[in-house]
Amino acid sequence: MGQFTDLDLWLQKAADLLEGNRIHIDGHSYTAPSLDTVDFGRKDYANQYLWDSCFHAIIWRWVDPQKAQAELLSLVSRQVEEGLDTGMIPHCNYWRNEGGWLWSQPERSSLTHPPLIAVAANLVFEHSHDLDFLAKIYEKVERYHDWFDRRRDPDRDGLVCIIHPWEAGGDAPPRWDSFLGLENYVPEAGRAARIKMVNELVRYEYDPVLLAGHGWFHVESLEMNGIRAADLEAMANIALVLGKTAESSHWFARADAVREGFRSKMIVNGLPYDLSGPDEKPILQANAGQFVTLFGGLPTPEQAEQLVCQLQEANFWTAFPVTNTPTDSTKYAPENYWRGNVWPCLNWLIYQGLRRYGYHDLANELASRSFALLQQSGFWEYYHPQTGQGLGGHSFSWATAMLDMLLSGDAR
Repeated sequence: MGQFTDLDLWLQKAADLLEGNRIHIDGHSYTAPSLDTVDFGRKDYANQYLWDSCFHAIIWRWVDPQKAQAELLSLVSRQVEEGLDTGMIPHCNYWRNEGGWLWSQPERSSLTHPPLIAVAANLVFEHSHDLDFLAKIYEKVERYHDWFDRRRDPDRDGLVCIIHPWEAGGDAPPRWDSFLGLENYVPEAGRAARIKMVNELVRYEYDPVLLAGHGWFHVESLEMNGIRAADLEAMANIALVLGKTAESSHWFARADAVREGFRSKMIVNGLPYDLSGPDEKPILQANAGQFVTLFGGLPTPEQAEQLVCQLQEANFWTAFPVTNTPTDSTKYAPENYWRGNVWPCLNWLIYQGLRRYGYHDLANELASRSFALLQQSGFWEYYHPQTGQGLGGHSFSWATAMLDMLLSGDAR
């Protein structure tokens, strides 16, 4: 294992952290993002978040596949069962029923997150070999992706939209500022604007067409569509394992539809950009979400080559890559949330995308530098791209996913 001789020790540290952040309630078990209230104080980080839990399950599978399964089964247990949004899996489960102050019900949010559930379940199954678990996840995620097609792709171009910054996973990057009316960004004002935006969602019943028609947030997001294509492929693979051959072909075709929409609409001068509003106007701001499209196999090989060249530029490939906002942006502020930081979740997705397109040496370098972040600073929500300092929430569960790059890849 060379430079990674202490990887087993770090996996044990990850297991201890995940266990310390684990919550058992109402017959369910899940891993909170962080319970370190002394250093951070964010009460809401004790709740269960969709893509956080997927990353938790991905690393749990190396330690205890049963806990990885419980993580995902807890996550999907509050899928919407009735109404316009039947099938949606919420981005947040409030297991102590504390969500009523913001949403129309106390137990869950009314938004979603990038759909990484089938990807995570597929990886967990490689360790657990539990067909019953896989079948349960398949049924839930099938309804989830049907909801995306029905509710979030009004123009039927294969690209789904998000209706709030929270749905992209990355809450506060500069490219959302104009939608929030934030010419001069201040973190507290940004959070207040995102909360205020929920009121408009309720007013328009979370309908993307109505929201777009009234000038509210409606974005076909790079992260959402890149991750969704990968999740559709994962559903195709799960269908094969479950003996559903015809359904598997259908899932692959749905992933191809995302790819086709991406290549025909989201590329400007060879690079991908988010699309805004019913007229699908490109948001011409460079950001790490562009590289996440590699994860879902969205770019052509030629487009991927141009993306990888951009990734290796000094404004993204920092001392500790990858910064989510380039260092030459006028909005670059690495101490501020999503304004130019290194995020474990993005590094994992970009790493997988690089491997998918055959850029193994660069993927291994990203895995190595991500491990260096853990060695220097420990488990944090995000990191400073130049100094490696840990930022945001401490003892943060999804930072453990950076170990998966070494455990599952060839860097070790």
